[in-house]
Amino acid sequence: MKFKDYNIHPEIKRALDDMGIHTPTDIQEKAIPEILKGEATHILAQAKTGTGKTLAFSIPVVEFLDPSLRSVQVVILVPTRELCKQVYQVISKLSKYRNLKAVEVYGGVSINRQIEKIKAGAQMVVATPGRLIDLFKRNAIIFNNVKFAILDEADRMLDMGFLPDVDFILFEAMKNVYPRLLLFSATMLPEVKDIMMDYSLDEHIVEIDVSRDDLTVSSCKQYYYLIDDPKKKYNSFIKLLQREKPSSFIVFVNTKRWADSLKRKMIKDKRINFKVGLLQGDMSQRQREIAMSDFRKKKITCLIATDVAARGLDIPHVSHIINYDLPVGNPEDYVHRIGRTSRMERAGIAISLVDNEEMNMIRRIELFMKKDIKRFYLTREEREQDKQKYRKYPTVKETKKRLDELEDEDFPETIADTSIYG
Repeated sequence: MKFKDYNIHPEIKRALDDMGIHTPTDIQEKAIPEILKGEATHILAQAKTGTGKTLAFSIPVVEFLDPSLRSVQVVILVPTRELCKQVYQVISKLSKYRNLKAVEVYGGVSINRQIEKIKAGAQMVVATPGRLIDLFKRNAIIFNNVKFAILDEADRMLDMGFLPDVDFILFEAMKNVYPRLLLFSATMLPEVKDIMMDYSLDEHIVEIDVSRDDLTVSSCKQYYYLIDDPKKKYNSFIKLLQREKPSSFIVFVNTKRWADSLKRKMIKDKRINFKVGLLQGDMSQRQREIAMSDFRKKKITCLIATDVAARGLDIPHVSHIINYDLPVGNPEDYVHRIGRTSRMERAGIAISLVDNEEMNMIRRIELFMKKDIKRFYLTREEREQDKQKYRKYPTVKETKKRLDELEDEDFPETIADTSIYG
């Protein structure tokens, strides 16, 4: 079934055509009809990163809103300014023929312009929790006509400590309205479910799960490169780039300081010729917006990022994700990083640089995903050395399996050019 067959306004179908979107994804196919039923049900939806959650709630919302009512009718809460801008752009494009107006509300910029747009009759508010509460306490926003409250990336919101703010918005600021709650999340932590259960009193909830068995995108090819000497990590990274020649890629690191240092090293390194940008938490809002815009427009081909960019952002042309540093502690963070590639089922490649001490983390990630991450080799010589090592223990089940794999594989020029590593 395609969107042209849906019972929605022709203006929405026209906007979807403009966006080049014709067929719903799994989460859209399951969520949109449930929301469109128009009943007083709440939606608790889990879907993996990059599957189109934004349109899954935006299409029915734009269908239901009243263009003649010039007041706020939907509030969409998001954890970060970057995601706020992304959701705002999507819902603005979707609603342009329905004469609906949206406003993006987040900190770090002037609040006055946001207040002006709300007073001018914006019906859709996409907001980070802190700035929305600020507006409410200034009496700059009224929720009397709100039909939908939406939490996007709810798990990330809790990770970032926004639970008290979310509770205030739902249970205090909107206590006399009780809009339908649509909660979307990549993972369904108990605390996320608790928000829904407390709000709905455990009644009239439709649960949707299209990612229980596979939190990551199946089309993403995942590898790790084992580095025996940490001092050789940067040179191995450069050799990896020389071999893979990624067209557009994100490099994840764990600290803001190393992000700055790595950017300087790459710019000075004459062995490579990538236009390098940076996205990390100490940058001003304006600097971050410029970096994201330049990356989307391909003015820069490499974006070095801390986990501020790890969830929610839709950058269609990313070919590679490189984990210069593995995430610390939580295997789930790895999933959200590699979700930047293979967006909407587009093929992508994720490579992690690890030392021997980090192999335990690789195993934890594999267990979490229920999926193997293959070892990556820069040279035939490296792979041959690995073969020799496994040949010493031919009777051990795990090493025999790995040796059989190595014996069967040809050595590809790049991961992207071969199906053997798929």
